[in-house]
Amino acid sequence: MKLSISLLLAATLSVESFVVHPTVQSSRGVSQLFSSDSPFKAPEEGDVGETDDSFEKVESFGRGAAKTKRGKRKGGGESETKKQKAAVSLAPEEVYYEGPPAITETILPTISILTVVGIVPAAAAWARQAWVRYKITSRRIRVQSGVGGNDMAEIVYSDITEIRTAKRLFGDGDMVLQLRDGAKFEVRNIPEFNEAVEFILKQCDKDVVEAYRQKQGSVN
Repeated sequence: MKLSISLLLAATLSVESFVVHPTVQSSRGVSQLFSSDSPFKAPEEGDVGETDDSFEKVESFGRGAAKTKRGKRKGGGESETKKQKAAVSLAPEEVYYEGPPAITETILPTISILTVVGIVPAAAAWARQAWVRYKITSRRIRVQSGVGGNDMAEIVYSDITEIRTAKRLFGDGDMVLQLRDGAKFEVRNIPEFNEAVEFILKQCDKDVVEAYRQKQGSVN
């Protein structure tokens, strides 16, 4: 009996000497993997902290850039639009003259009624007084004409490229405006002509005004 027990103990010890515990084997494998000869090196505690900090900085940079882009798309565009609207805002329109042509255009035609030929010019002159209306403002010039005043033409000062004028006997005058598209805009028998021309010149471009002044100087 004692012999059999001693043999059993000897066999058990021999088996344990050849069997390696799994935990010991795994620790040996890890130590071999991160040994000095291995290309892989286990990160140290300081390196792990620095890596986490660098990742956090990169993520914060990405968030900041995204916020900046969103701010440029939304807030920046709105502020620029408000500034542009404020700059484009115009002053109230000033009306310089609104009414018919100068009444002086009817004097000669009315006198000519004494002759048969003068009836037609007189009728035309008085028809203009009834149906033609001028409106000169700080933004535009409007002419309403035609039978019953149903036709209307209007221009803005930025379209004017050249100004030509002709004075009449009783202080009124005619004005022909050359436009950018090549068309002509005529305003006949403007009352208080000199004052009206000066008002219109204040609204036109500088080069147009200078060209008109030079022509008037050469004529005078």
